[in-house]
Parts: sequence; C-alpha cells; structure tokens
Amino acid sequence: MNLAGSSHGIADDLHEVGTNSVPIRNFLVERLGNFCPNDPNLQDHTGVDFDAIAAEAVQNLELLQNFVDNEVVSFRDYVGQVEDASKGVDAAISSYDVSEWKVMLYVLPMIILPSFLMIGLFMAWFEVSFKEYQCMLRYLIIPLFGIIVVFSWVFCSLFGLLSVTNADFCSGGTANPSPEGTFMEILSEQGITPDSIVYRSVEYYVDGCRTGFPFAFISSYENDLGEAIDSTTTFSNSLDAVGMEDLNRLCGTDFSDVAEQLVEIRRNLETLIGSASRGLQLLSCESLNSLYVNTFHEGTCTYSVSGFAWVFASLLIVSICGMIMITLRSAVYDVVWLEDQAEIEGERGRRSGKEYFDDDHDAIEHTETGVYADESSHPHATAPTEGDGSWDNYPNQFAQDHGDYAAEQGRDW
Repeated sequence: MNLAGSSHGIADDLHEVGTNSVPIRNFLVERLGNFCPNDPNLQDHTGVDFDAIAAEAVQNLELLQNFVDNEVVSFRDYVGQVEDASKGVDAAISSYDVSEWKVMLYVLPMIILPSFLMIGLFMAWFEVSFKEYQCMLRYLIIPLFGIIVVFSWVFCSLFGLLSVTNADFCSGGTANPSPEGTFMEILSEQGITPDSIVYRSVEYYVDGCRTGFPFAFISSYENDLGEAIDSTTTFSNSLDAVGMEDLNRLCGTDFSDVAEQLVEIRRNLETLIGSASRGLQLLSCESLNSLYVNTFHEGTCTYSVSGFAWVFASLLIVSICGMIMITLRSAVYDVVWLEDQAEIEGERGRRSGKEYFDDDHDAIEHTETGVYADESSHPHATAPTEGDGSWDNYPNQFAQDHGDYAAEQGRDW
C-alpha cells in the first residue's frame, strides 16, 4: 500500500511539474528558435555558437511535451489502478483480523455460553440446584447456544468454500498451473490485451522479471531529461560568459526574460529527473517481485492454506460438539433417583393423581402426600385369579391406562 501510494505521488509530481513546464518550454522554443535576428554573425563577435546551443536546447525541450502527454499519463493511470487494487487487498485482509469486534461477537459467546453450561453440569453432578439458575439455562443460555451452533455451521460452510477458492487460485490455469497462470487468465478474461502496460507489467513481475521491463520509457526519458538539463545549463552559462548587455546590444533585444526562464525550466527538469529516478527505484524488480512472492506464493498459497484448514477444522469440531451438547442438554437438569418398583409406581401415581396397587395387590402408599389407595375405587381393585383370564389382561390394561407416563419415563410397558 505504501509502495503504491509513493508511486502515485511520484506520477502526480511528474505530471504536475511537466504540465507547469510546458508554457516555459514553449516560450524558450520560440525565443531560441530565432535567437539573434539582428546579427547573423553573432558567433564571430562573441566566439560562441549560440545558434547550435539554442538548437540543441530546443530539441531536448521538445521531449518534455511528449513526456507529459503520453507516457506519464499512462504511468499515472497504471499506478492508480495498482493503488485501487492494493486498497481492495488491504480491506480484504483487515476483514480477517481476529481483534475486530465483529469476530469477537462470535468468539466471546462461544467461550461464555459453554461456561454457564459447564457450571450447570457440575451443579447436577453434585446434586446442587438453584431454580433461578435452571431457568436461566433453560430459557436463555441454551437457546443462545443453539443460535451460536447454527452460526458455526454457516461459518464452517463459508470457510470451506474459501478454502476451495483459495486452492483453485493457487492451482493456476490450464497453461500454467501456478498463481502466475491465474493472474494471466484473469487479465485475459477482463479483456486486457497483451500490448497494454497493465498486462505487460503484471507479466513482468509475476514471471520473475524475465520479460521486457514495461517502464523502460522512464529510463529513456530520464536520460533525455539529463541531456535537456545539460543543454539549458550550457546556454545559461554562455549567456553569463558573453554578458547580457553585449548580447542585448548586438541582437537588439532583451534577454533577461530568457535567462529567468532558463533557470526556471532547469529547476523543473531537475525535479522531473529526480521523480523519474525514484519511480524507477520503486518499480524495480527487487521491490515488486519479492513483494509478489511473499504475498501470494508464501502468504496466499502456503500459510493461508494451512490457516483455512485449521479454521475449517476448528469450526467443524465446535459445530459437532455443540450439537452433542444440545442433544445431551438434560445433563443440566436435576436427577431423580427411584430406588424400587414401589417408589416408581408411587411416583407415577403422584404425577397422574391416581392411586395404584403393586404386584401383590397391596395399596401403594404415597409417603409424600400421606394418601393411601382406595381399593374399591381402583379399576383393578379385584386381584386377578389364576385360570379366569383376568391376569393376562392386567399388564395390557395397565399400560393402556398409563401409557403416557410410561412414554415419559422412556420405558416400554
């Protein structure tokens, strides 16, 4: 991101300084093109070939117009695209920051809610019960935990898709099974032609800088700007050597404005060549290719693969364990211990409001209520006798009358 921002700043400086220098260049080209019309033999009087020096300066200054209108504009547009792409990558990476509050909204409940359930489990284990805590577990903690488990399955599916997408990116295309192949196929799908600066730049950096340098024009114009600086400096020095008063007298014109504009254009040219030099350093193969290798080969296709695998496995384990905890949620409730059959029958009668008899036809006493069975009111008050068939119907009739409680207890009567 800093690299793209610096390159964008350099491109803006090149364009701004170059644009501001155009009026100066036009003025100097016009004045130097017909330097001394009143004295065609100026060289004989001064010993300096001002016409040759002026012609060289004009030729070098002509390069400034092309530099501003063509390559610098393309370079600035390209750097702008790189900067926008860098912002998108930074935004995507920052979205996976584990310290961000959106991620903590999932992580913290996954720590806090199971802690409450664990406390309830230990309370049931040691036969300790608080009605308020049981209500909180039943109506608040367990529903929230169920929602979190659902989100775990959703996130698990999403990270599974991301893992597949990441692996597909690193596997490359049909021609080149590597991230480089993926990049080139993306450019082709976007309709970017191989002769564009974007295509050539991506190909150059992702291919280990084995193709032609796409910004060679900067090096070329860096040399041209250096020659323009030398020629304008030579012209300024020649003016100073001859003397402004003698030149004004011989040529019949005032050259003070020319001298001032030469100083200004030389300052702008020095700024341009400095910016071009910094741009070449930023766009060097060592700067960008190492960044590409560290980001995609090591980051995306090595560490990210392991990271996505760990996240997917962790979410899968959390989701499965969460479903198991919800299935076995009865562990947080109080345990009722029934020691013998008589107590089971008594508990059954207490819940249904009816009184029952045991297998010996003795009334089952409800010790909690102090109520005793009334044999005359019970539908099976008469004990079955052997041989009359009533004994065969007794268990079935009992199950028919009290099947709801039997189902509640999970027993097959």
